[in-house]
Amino acid sequence: MINSSPLASFKESTQVHVKKINSDSKTQVRLLGLGIGVGSSLEILRNRGGDMVLAQNNNRISLGRSIASKILVSEAGGV
Repeated sequence: MINSSPLASFKESTQVHVKKINSDSKTQVRLLGLGIGVGSSLEILRNRGGDMVLAQNNNRISLGRSIASKILVSEAGGV
């Protein structure tokens, strides 16, 4: 099984892939509306203890830490 950790625990400039979202269906639908779902590729642009800024293609997305901690991701690594 692939090892995954909360999105909030990764450093800036890291490429990650979303593996699981541990939240209610309402939050999952909101994240899908932002383009974040299982299988999504994201780059962490800012993670300085407050909200997080993510890049997905040409989009920039800001998430609060409470939601970012519920999104389980793995580092893109050699993909």
